[in-house]
Amino acid sequence: MAKEYNRDLVEIYLCHKLSKCGYVWRSDDVRDENATNNGSIVAPPATLAQRCREPRAAIHRVLREAGDELERLYAPDFTEMSRQLYLTSSTAQGRFAEVIDELFRDGVNWGRIIAFFEFGGAVCAECASKEEMSPQVDNIAEWMTEYLNGPLNSWIQDNGGWDAFVELYDRQRDSVLSCSWPSFKTVFGMAALGAASLTIGAYLAQK
Repeated sequence: MAKEYNRDLVEIYLCHKLSKCGYVWRSDDVRDENATNNGSIVAPPATLAQRCREPRAAIHRVLREAGDELERLYAPDFTEMSRQLYLTSSTAQGRFAEVIDELFRDGVNWGRIIAFFEFGGAVCAECASKEEMSPQVDNIAEWMTEYLNGPLNSWIQDNGGWDAFVELYDRQRDSVLSCSWPSFKTVFGMAALGAASLTIGAYLAQK
């Protein structure tokens, strides 16, 4: 059940992020023929939207709000770093994993978990913008789910689960955003420096 729920978290989050860029995505790779990739907002698939209204809706809401706030603060950096990965179909999994592993190398906290979701969304948007890379969106969703079910699962459960994060975010939103979250540039700067063959480290060094 937990594994299926983690998959739902990833799917709904990525649908939200991709819809903001004008893309419709379904995990079964079925696209809306009427959708246009012109930057207009496209609603998520109905099946996933319905899940958002279920009892776990508060978790989906907080994930969206926290991710959107992180995007607002660091949108240019997310976009540029996802581009600087220079992903191809043969290198995507390795490079994505290197960055995520480095992100959590010296510890886990809720801020880094939200950065994990937001970075995955940014990379998916970059892949969706290129016809030859669009199939990688399904793969990225799978890699994110595997990471949630694996390395992150114990920490999340030991820290009260997603319900605890909802309570923390709703109670201390301002302090969480301004103080408790790690510096995005610092964390991903470390990730860039530790990820072999990546070029985003050079980009961050210029900031």
